[in-house]
Amino acid sequence: MKRLVLFLLVAFLSVGLFAHGTTESASPSDATKGQKTIEWWDQFLPLAELHRTLWDKAEAETGVPVVYTQYDAAKLKESLMLAYRTGSCPDVFSQVFGNQTKAMYDEGWFSSLSVTKEELPSYIQDSLFEGYTMFDGKVYSFPTMSINHVAPLWYLTNVVSPDQVPHTYEEARKVAKEITKKSGNSVYGFVVPIAFTERMNATFEDMMMASGSPGWIDWNTGAYQYDSPAAQEVFQFFVDLWDDGSILPASINLNMRSARERWAAGEAAFIIDGSWNVGVVKSSFPTVLDYVDVAEPIRKDASSPYWIYKTPPQASFFISSNSDCVKEATQTLMKFMGKDYYVALAENMDQPPLDLSAVAEANVHPSYKKVCDMFAKTMLYRPDPLLRNLDVSKVTTEMRDIHPTPAEIYQGYCSGALTDWKAELKKYNDSMTAERNRAIKKVQDQGYNVSLNDWIFPNFVYGENFSSDKY
Repeated sequence: MKRLVLFLLVAFLSVGLFAHGTTESASPSDATKGQKTIEWWDQFLPLAELHRTLWDKAEAETGVPVVYTQYDAAKLKESLMLAYRTGSCPDVFSQVFGNQTKAMYDEGWFSSLSVTKEELPSYIQDSLFEGYTMFDGKVYSFPTMSINHVAPLWYLTNVVSPDQVPHTYEEARKVAKEITKKSGNSVYGFVVPIAFTERMNATFEDMMMASGSPGWIDWNTGAYQYDSPAAQEVFQFFVDLWDDGSILPASINLNMRSARERWAAGEAAFIIDGSWNVGVVKSSFPTVLDYVDVAEPIRKDASSPYWIYKTPPQASFFISSNSDCVKEATQTLMKFMGKDYYVALAENMDQPPLDLSAVAEANVHPSYKKVCDMFAKTMLYRPDPLLRNLDVSKVTTEMRDIHPTPAEIYQGYCSGALTDWKAELKKYNDSMTAERNRAIKKVQDQGYNVSLNDWIFPNFVYGENFSSDKY
């Protein structure tokens, strides 16, 4: 991460791109200039109105207003990295760096909350894990949302009839071809955010798990699975869609937001997206809402039960180490828990709330209840090497990025830059294996107690929850 931070810092300073002008920003008003404020950055645009009510309630107690800036996730990463290097991080920010929380803690990004674990509600205490939200016994944050995935299949009911909704790769390929051909290429089967490689990698893994795979890592052996049969089956599905002409051609240049816009405009029948899809539709494309529905992930065999694994829920927001209002920021964050908040969170139809039972009490679109019910029935905790050994974070930080990733390989295939995607997946798998081995050796040489065994969980069984007692 340090190398990446430094690279982006140089890049941003060289072109002068660091500015809030590209974001939706609430600038300080005349009333707050010169006054103590809580500067808050996140990417949760659909939740901004809800969060404003919480910030206002907190301000009534603390006397300190929140000044909010909204980014898209990619821009937020870049801006936070530059802000960290220049000592100008906001007081509160969302953690958009994936599994880098422990590494960020080691680098000094965060302040701990001004409350102890025992002062938090019991259901919050149960969701706290050392290495995720706690470090050295202190609470640094807490989750507000439950685990979820990005493999649900969303479709437009004015294009897709009930008997056309696919459940398997074969069915999806067939119906996508039919819709594309019947419309004369005015409506394609799928729109895919091919340019959003981070999302595409997550989609590939979630769909692998829905077909019975543990994902990118075989937890029984610790071996990477980027060229496994399950990975190749998912990849073949997307390759076939592209070769059939069933994907909107512009997809090769689309991120998730623009892909969703093209889908809502009726240019494609299907899109694979998270639970927040319907929330975005409601706020940005309300006339389409009556035609939105969702189905379970497409998989190899729809007759078999499936599960999708994620690590336990991680924190949504952290307080910066350079904040001078930790107590007030903590009081503000404390508003982000409880049944009232969870019901309101559900009603924004973004990521599902920590307590999924709140969805039943919420006024939400039927498809949102359906997708949250899907999560409640099919999602489990996977093993996490970090929860077994915090020194694993040293390895993941040391590991260099390997390219092209599976999503970049698919992007290259669609653009015609490469043809033998199977060979590229194997090359990536071998390179990731070698890089992890190198990083483990270097970290061991630095005196840390870490080995490949930290990635091996012989008691992992697909279909069972990997709870804390199994470590």
